[in-house]
Amino acid sequence: MRRPESRHAVTIFCVAATLAVCFAVATNRTDVAHAESSGLNVTLIVNRVEHHIHTNQTTVGAVLKEAGIVIYPADLVCPKPNVRLYKGIKIRVAQAVDKVQLVKEPIQFTTKKQPTHELRVGLTRTVSEGEPGLKHLYYKVHYVDGVEKKRDLIRAEVVVQPKDRVVQFGDRGAGVSRGIPFTSKRILRMTATAYDPGPRSCGKSADGRTCLGMKAGYGVVAVDPAVIPLRSKLYIEGYGFAIAGDRGRAIRGYRIDLGFDTYAVAKRFGRKMVTVHILE
Repeated sequence: MRRPESRHAVTIFCVAATLAVCFAVATNRTDVAHAESSGLNVTLIVNRVEHHIHTNQTTVGAVLKEAGIVIYPADLVCPKPNVRLYKGIKIRVAQAVDKVQLVKEPIQFTTKKQPTHELRVGLTRTVSEGEPGLKHLYYKVHYVDGVEKKRDLIRAEVVVQPKDRVVQFGDRGAGVSRGIPFTSKRILRMTATAYDPGPRSCGKSADGRTCLGMKAGYGVVAVDPAVIPLRSKLYIEGYGFAIAGDRGRAIRGYRIDLGFDTYAVAKRFGRKMVTVHILE
């Protein structure tokens, strides 16, 4: 008599349990569906630039992929890509990026001065104006989190050559000395010393003759042939007319040794700056 009742009770229990399970599953699915449909607000900070996005993704990596952000081995991501999202999450990405940067740098022109016989001393004229050039510098720049960390020059090339500025200055002059007019084709500023034909100026073996065989003395001067050719006719301010008739071991560059007839006069002259006219 009790078996039918017992079977009936078991059946009722099983049905009730099944309904409870189905209700729980349906409720969970509803919650999940509601969560997926509502999504999350996520703050994404990439290279210090903040973005606010709404997503239905569930992990950090999925959000980055959805945002089109490619993560390379050198990049830093916090939290890690496999971390699940939660309310109020902030995802920080510090990207390591190498970029080639072009820097355009001007090249300054130089000024060249040229002597000319067409102008008198003290006058100048500009033959051509200078123009700056242009150089391209290519740098490899390494950025981390949007901040430059390192740069290396990888190539430099001159795109436009600079053009020199050319200025001519006069080295031609005219004058009169003791009533004798002269015209100079070149004028030099030189350091002058003095000598006499005797042994105290020229040594014990001095014979009073220059290297050209001329008699040494007043009006015969020693020069550096690389600056003033031998046999050149000269006018030296404060001294007078002369001829470049000798050369000396110590006379190099813009130096000149003026001849005098006696040692006393030569010693009294000493050393001074003089203006030398090379005559036409």
